[in-house]
Amino acid sequence: MKSLVALVRVRSQSLESEVLDALRESLRLIGGIDSVCRSGARVLVKPNIGVPDNLNCTNPAVVLAIARLFVDHGCKVMIGDDPAVPIDEVEAYKIYHLGEIAVKAGAQMVSLRKGPFKLVKVPNSLLFPEIEVSALAMEADLLISAATLKSVNVTTVSLGIKNMKGVMPARWKRSFHCEGLNAGIVDLCKVARPGLTIIDATFGKDMVTKRCYPVGLLVVSKDPLAADSVGSRVMGFEPRSIDHLRIAKEEEIGELDLERIDIRGELLQDHMGLYPFSQPNDPFKLAATSGGKIEIVQGNPCSVCVNELGQALSQYTNYAKGKESVSILVGPKADAKTVPPNRRIVYFGNCLAKHQGDGDAISGCPPNEGLVGITDSIARVLDRIFDRLPS
Repeated sequence: MKSLVALVRVRSQSLESEVLDALRESLRLIGGIDSVCRSGARVLVKPNIGVPDNLNCTNPAVVLAIARLFVDHGCKVMIGDDPAVPIDEVEAYKIYHLGEIAVKAGAQMVSLRKGPFKLVKVPNSLLFPEIEVSALAMEADLLISAATLKSVNVTTVSLGIKNMKGVMPARWKRSFHCEGLNAGIVDLCKVARPGLTIIDATFGKDMVTKRCYPVGLLVVSKDPLAADSVGSRVMGFEPRSIDHLRIAKEEEIGELDLERIDIRGELLQDHMGLYPFSQPNDPFKLAATSGGKIEIVQGNPCSVCVNELGQALSQYTNYAKGKESVSILVGPKADAKTVPPNRRIVYFGNCLAKHQGDGDAISGCPPNEGLVGITDSIARVLDRIFDRLPS
C-alpha cells in the first residue's frame, strides 16, 4: 500500500483561517482527521522554534491552525519545543509568542527543555541503544512534527524527521552532533516517530544563503519519511542523496521513492526546483580545492561547528594569493602536535579555547554570527595570514 502525502496550496502570507482551511483539506486527502487520532486524544504539536526569528521558525499561523484544528476535534493539545542549545527557552517562547498562540488555540504551552525525560531503548539501534526523550512526547497519543521547509549545510535539509531533535535534552543534542547526527536522527525516529508530519512550506528557508522563498505549500502525511521525500523534491534535492533520509529508508521508517508514494492535491512536478535552494558547503571539500593551502584537522567536532566552518570557507576564495599554509583545528580533540611546523594554526571554536593564546583563534560555541559574523571572522584571519606576504 502506498504512503499518502497531501500537497496543498496556501498563500505564503495567509492568515490562520486560510491555513486552517488548507489543513482541513490536507487531512481530508490522506483519510481525514479521524484516521489520525480520536477525539479526546492527547496531542503534542512540536514546531521548529530552534532560533526564534523569521528565517528559522515554523510559521506561527501554521502552528496556530494545527493546534486549533485538533482542539476543535476534541483533543487535549500541547505545543512545545526545546530551542537550539545556546538559546534561552523562555526568551525564545516570548519572541515567538507561543503563549499567545496556545491561548488563542485553546491549547497548553509546555516546556520540552525542563523535562521530565524518559530513557527509552531504541529497537535495532544504529548508534544509540538508548535515547533520553521528553516524557510529554512519549506519553502523547499523537506526536505532530510541525516542521518548516529548510535547506541547511550539514544535513542538506531540515524537515519533519530532523525537527524531532527538539524532544531531547541539550546533552543528547550535543551527543548527536558529535557522535553521529544522521544515524542519531534515525534512531530517534524509532522511538519518537511523529504520527503526523506537517511541513510548513508557506516559505522555504535557505539557511546557507539566508534567503526565504514564497513556496506557498503544505506537505502533510502520516508517513514522516514520505513527507520529507516530497519536501526535499520541492527544494530540488534527490532524497536518496540525503544521508539521514536514505538511512531512514534502509531502516524502514517509511517510504522514500515516488513510485510508492501517492501524492494528492497539487502536482509535485509543478513545484519541483522552482527556487535556487543551496547545496551544502562541505568544509573538507572546500579545503581540498585550496591546493594544500588550507587543511582541516578535526578532533570529534560537532556537526554545528562543521556547518559554520563550511559556511565560512565558502565565502573566502583568496587563499591562492598567499605563500603561507594554514591548518584549521576544529573539535575538542584536535591536536596541534600533528600540524607540521611550517603551517600556521587557526583554532576554531570555544572547545579549543585553552589553545587560543597559541595562534589565531575564532571564538564561539559554535562560532556564529554575533557582533562579528563567522564569515567575517575567518575571512579576517585568513586575510591576515595570506595577504601579509606578497603574492
